[in-house]
Amino acid sequence: MDSFFKNIGLYDHLSFNIEMNRSEFVESLKKITYETNTSFISLIPDHGIPTRFEYRGLINADNFIIKRRKHLFDINIYRSIIKGNILEEKNKTVIKIEFTPFIYPFIASIIGILLFLFIASQEIQNSENYFLIVIPILIIIGQYFILKTNIKRCKYDFERELNFIVQKNNQFKSYQ
Repeated sequence: MDSFFKNIGLYDHLSFNIEMNRSEFVESLKKITYETNTSFISLIPDHGIPTRFEYRGLINADNFIIKRRKHLFDINIYRSIIKGNILEEKNKTVIKIEFTPFIYPFIASIIGILLFLFIASQEIQNSENYFLIVIPILIIIGQYFILKTNIKRCKYDFERELNFIVQKNNQFKSYQ
């Protein structure tokens, strides 16, 4: 599936080097992540998660799969999935991160658009209103660009979060 996302331009990656132990980084990431299953469809809605957690997902010692949680009244429904591998090389922790779209809301909207296309094709047979086909095509193109923008925004936000974790760790080391 990642190769499909790469081909259509809905994939981004990041490599992040920090001077921090892997275990310290994992603990810092666990502090801001609510542990749920990786399908991200659980009985606990995002607005039911305590506010101190900014992400939801699973974090192991070597990798993580997380998604930014939705806040109440948040209109951004296309959250990106963040997959990362944590490696330790030469007293530095290397984090290789991949950003892919959360596909379930996208599939539901595609099914709705296909239903609309079916209804529009039936209407076109009755009359000559060909502009009804243009509307679903514009919606699909709009959703593509919304997904692409949300992946860039998720990359920016997660990079800021990683920088904050590193700064916070360095700040505590200077006090010791």
